[in-house]
Amino acid sequence: MDIGPLELIVLVFPGARADPAAAEILAGVVSRGDVTVLDLAFVTRTSDGSLRITDVEGNRHEIGLGSVEISAKPLITKDQLDAVRDSLKPGTSAAVIAYEHSWVRRLAGAVTNAGGAIARTAVSTGTASEAPGRRAPQDAGQQRRSAARQAEQQAVAESEAAVREAEAEAAAAERAAEQYATFRPPPSALAAAGDDLVSQLRELAILRESGALTEQEFESAKSRLLNA
Repeated sequence: MDIGPLELIVLVFPGARADPAAAEILAGVVSRGDVTVLDLAFVTRTSDGSLRITDVEGNRHEIGLGSVEISAKPLITKDQLDAVRDSLKPGTSAAVIAYEHSWVRRLAGAVTNAGGAIARTAVSTGTASEAPGRRAPQDAGQQRRSAARQAEQQAVAESEAAVREAEAEAAAAERAAEQYATFRPPPSALAAAGDDLVSQLRELAILRESGALTEQEFESAKSRLLNA
């Protein structure tokens, strides 16, 4: 493996220079051999809207990245620079960095020297064709974890929907109970039967048998009459 798994990262800064703390961290991971910076371009949009691009052959000390060791390879494409350029606001700058995971390359070499082989890699090697900020395809383990998270989120959403539906049904039942509890027989239905209790009860029974009253409405109205 001449080049390990490759990534492209875009770091945006206010002003025309990289932040010193960020530059120090980048230089540190490169010096430890964790990653290797293969290509770099620094795009600056001035306050008047004009553009300036500094590549690996330019004065990197001027942009604050002179301490970063670079193994220059032409990997960053014009389309990627155009995408970064179009997104920059006046008075800001962006470092476009193509880098490899050097530790993966060293690990693969050790496995190969031991007579083994790399069965699967998560990203293609030797190319920087991916758009800025785009991650490599997920491996099988990541896909399973992602599917599990999606299934869990769906289950939670379905559970919440069921709870809301049950709460709505309970509220509807409560409103219905209140309506039945306050039922009063229509005056027109009881007027002809007179004021006597037996006649009113008989009229209620007729209304129940005809379907005008439910059994619960009948019992509620009868209770009101008997307790009056």
